[in-house]
Amino acid sequence: MNNIKALIVMALLLAPAALAQKVVTATDATQVTRVLAANGYKFSLDSENDGTPLIRLQIGDGYKAILFFYDDDPGQPGYESLQLYAGFSVDGKIALATVNDWNYNYRFGKVYLDDELDPVIESDLDLSGGVALEGTLLVFIQNFEAAFDSFVEEVVGE
Repeated sequence: MNNIKALIVMALLLAPAALAQKVVTATDATQVTRVLAANGYKFSLDSENDGTPLIRLQIGDGYKAILFFYDDDPGQPGYESLQLYAGFSVDGKIALATVNDWNYNYRFGKVYLDDELDPVIESDLDLSGGVALEGTLLVFIQNFEAAFDSFVEEVVGE
């Protein structure tokens, strides 16, 4: 009985912390860079030609990815979706069957050959339904890193 009371008290104490996570339907570069910095990621903030922010993010063993911001709704501040992107320039051809096999076997990323037939991996995050930004963003990046590792090994061949 004392164990049950202790669990109830613990749950009541932890509930406000769980509820304190603000749910967002859009984000901006300031919010994202705060999360990245607080979690030890190495990155640099940049922008596209039209002023849209982008973040160059170090992942894996010194590889780089780009975090793009999409869907800027004029009716609300921030961007409703994010995309992680990484590509490689390779000397040899990557077989389309290799790309298709990777896409068949893995989730949380898509792989394709760009217009120069170099391999690319992308992953998208839609915020418009509402998410707890910090936790969702960290899981998004961790899933991308895991997918990226298998992409480098199985598609790129490094």
